[in-house]
Amino acid sequence: MIDKAVILSTGDELTTGRVVDTNSAAIADRLFAAGVEVAAVLKVGDDREKLLWAFGQARDLGDLIIGTGGLGPTADDLTTELVGEFLGRKLKQDEAVATALKQRFAARGLAWTENNLKQALFPEGATIIANPVGTAPGFRVELGQGKTLIWLSGVPREMITMLNETVMPWIAEQKGDAAKIAACAFKIHGLTESKLDELVKPVKLGTHAKLSFRAHFPDLTLRLTVSGGAARAQDFTEIRQQLRQILSPYIYAEGDATLEEVVGQLLCERGQSMALAESCTGGLISRRITRIAGSSAYYLGGAVTYSNDAKVCFLGVKPTTLEKHGAVSRETALEMSQGIRERTGADVGLSVTGIAGPSGGNAAKPVGTVWVSIAMKTFHEARLFQFHGERERVILGASQAALNWLRTSLLGQTTEQRP
Repeated sequence: MIDKAVILSTGDELTTGRVVDTNSAAIADRLFAAGVEVAAVLKVGDDREKLLWAFGQARDLGDLIIGTGGLGPTADDLTTELVGEFLGRKLKQDEAVATALKQRFAARGLAWTENNLKQALFPEGATIIANPVGTAPGFRVELGQGKTLIWLSGVPREMITMLNETVMPWIAEQKGDAAKIAACAFKIHGLTESKLDELVKPVKLGTHAKLSFRAHFPDLTLRLTVSGGAARAQDFTEIRQQLRQILSPYIYAEGDATLEEVVGQLLCERGQSMALAESCTGGLISRRITRIAGSSAYYLGGAVTYSNDAKVCFLGVKPTTLEKHGAVSRETALEMSQGIRERTGADVGLSVTGIAGPSGGNAAKPVGTVWVSIAMKTFHEARLFQFHGERERVILGASQAALNWLRTSLLGQTTEQRP
């Protein structure tokens, strides 16, 4: 029975801080959803003695070891050799893997070197785990006493494919339905962590349900997990519905969707387009929008008008408005959003102007003051936001606030059509 797991990541690049270990987080997330407790996460460099020590520690702590890295063809890729040494088993070359490796190199016109056959070596008795997107397969081997070691590629995109397609289905077979966990995550904007905790306190969780809070500026994530498999499915459904009702004004997504993805989906559903006029955010919102594949269906373009002259030249902001009210003002934000809407022909014009700091603020307009404006056919308004912290925090907060207000505005004007 698999109850506890140890995650073991290897590589000098991890222990020296040159590379962030994203593999362990991804594995831990999926193990948790499968009802497997992660007892420990170990990181070890490419060192023979330390790796052998880590294998022993991991075996003592868990029923399952999932390791990543060290399966390549180079001299510092030690994993397979040391697993064999740890278990007292010889390594055997798998001819099917060796042939597939040679064919892959030939198909891509790459020079073949014999050290690549290192990736076709496996401990005796191991079950090979296919790597559909890379050259180095992984393997699963029994350690005795009901314990199992699984080793995967250290390349994140390869690892996640192997984990999802082979490892997690195998774990599900071992665990059975009773250990399964139902989970969902709500992405929330506009609440502090303490306020969120206060709002969800009335929800009755019982002994099988748990709420977890994660603060990651400028948002929060609330995760609901319910253990017990199919027998607790109704509990999961009822608690999730309660949370949706309580937090509906603040939830912008359920799952992994980003705010820019949600905004794009709303625009597509309404057959509408948008354009951006940015000042203090310096093109960040445009970058967030255009990183989404297919955004050309609704995003017409934008202007980063950092100076007053640029605001006048490209957006048609009146010089008198700037002289009387300043660049960071309701009046300027309104003219910016309307200006970009008119010049691009977009259904929605979104503008942001503010003081990101660390200098430029005063008593009337301190650092972190940001005005956001939205211009539509039947709606033209501006809002004041106040952010605190260093420059990048202000810029990120402003971009998130602008996109979230655009989201709620789109939800509130479902009957508006193109002019």
